[in-house]
Amino acid sequence: MLKFGRKWERLRVDESGVFIRKIPSSRDNPAYLAVEINPIGENGIPINKMGIIIRNQSELDSIRNILSKSRVDEVIQEIESVNQHLSNT
Repeated sequence: MLKFGRKWERLRVDESGVFIRKIPSSRDNPAYLAVEINPIGENGIPINKMGIIIRNQSELDSIRNILSKSRVDEVIQEIESVNQHLSNT
């Protein structure tokens, strides 16, 4: 996939919501493969155009650490409350 895949190509793996994504080369970096986390909707396709891109174990560990903090839940609840209020007006 790294050699022959198209730019930004997404490849499904056996776990729902987990993909391998080809990240194209940039001015400073060569092309590379990454894990993409992107939940699957009821229609069977990823919810977002681009999910969370994870390049290595260190990034995965950092994301796990961030998501395990209760403050993230609090922030999400506040955002949902604000968005719900806006949609009701």
